[in-house]
Amino acid sequence: MKIRAASFNIRNSSAPDGENAWPVRRKATVAAIEHLDADVVGLQEVLPDQLEYLRWRFGKYEIVGAGRDDGMSAGEHSPVLVRPGDWRIERYETRWLSDDPATPGSIGWDADLTRIATLVWLRHRNGTTVGVVNTHYDHAGEVAQLQSSRLIARWISGSLPWIVMGDLNATPDSPPVKTLVDAGLRLAVPLSEGGSWHDFTGAVDDDRIDHLLITPEWTVTDAAVSHFRPDGRVPSDHWPVVATLELQ
Repeated sequence: MKIRAASFNIRNSSAPDGENAWPVRRKATVAAIEHLDADVVGLQEVLPDQLEYLRWRFGKYEIVGAGRDDGMSAGEHSPVLVRPGDWRIERYETRWLSDDPATPGSIGWDADLTRIATLVWLRHRNGTTVGVVNTHYDHAGEVAQLQSSRLIARWISGSLPWIVMGDLNATPDSPPVKTLVDAGLRLAVPLSEGGSWHDFTGAVDDDRIDHLLITPEWTVTDAAVSHFRPDGRVPSDHWPVVATLELQ
C-alpha cells in the first residue's frame, strides 16, 4: 500500500514579483504540480484567487483547507489536494498554530502572522486510514516555530501513520525540526537532494526549509527535491519536495 506525497510553497499572488508574478508563472506552477505525480499534495501561501485557479485546473481532485484569517475563505490557505485513485478524504480540519488552535485568525506566541495547519484523514480503498498534516510555520517567530512543532507532535500522537509536510521556515538541524524528530518522526527526503528555497534564482543548494516527515510505519521508496522547470521557468520561489511511501 503506497502513497506519493508532496509539499510545495507556490508563493502568494499578492507579492510584487515582476516577471515571476503569479499570472506569469501560474501555468508553470500547475505543470510542476502535475510533474510530481503525487497522490496527495500540500500547498502553502495559496490566496483565494490562486485557489480558484487550482480548483479549475485540478477539477477532479479533492481540495480542502480553510483561509487562515477567518476559517472560511479569507487570507492564505494551506490546502491539501488529493487526486482520484486509491485514497479519499475521510475528514479534515483547519487548526491555528497558537495557544487557541480552534480560533480563526489567532496568532501564536512571537509569530509575525497568523499561521495554520490543515489536518486530513485519508482512507485507502481497502479501509486503512492515515493522517496528513500540511502546514506553514511563521517566518520570524522562533518561539512560534518551536511551539508549532510541539502542537503538531501532540496532534499526531496515537495509532495512525502520519505524514507531516510543509514549509517550516526551518532547516533540518533547527529546534523546530528536531522537536518533530524527537517526537518520533523522521525526514523522508535525504539532505543530499539539495535545497528547497531559492528566491526565484533557481539555485538548488540553498536552505532546505520545506519538509516531509513521517512516522515509523512508513518506508521511503524514493524521495527528491523536484527542480523541474516547465519550459525553463521556475514555478515558485521554492522547490517542491516529494516522496513515495509504503506502509510496513
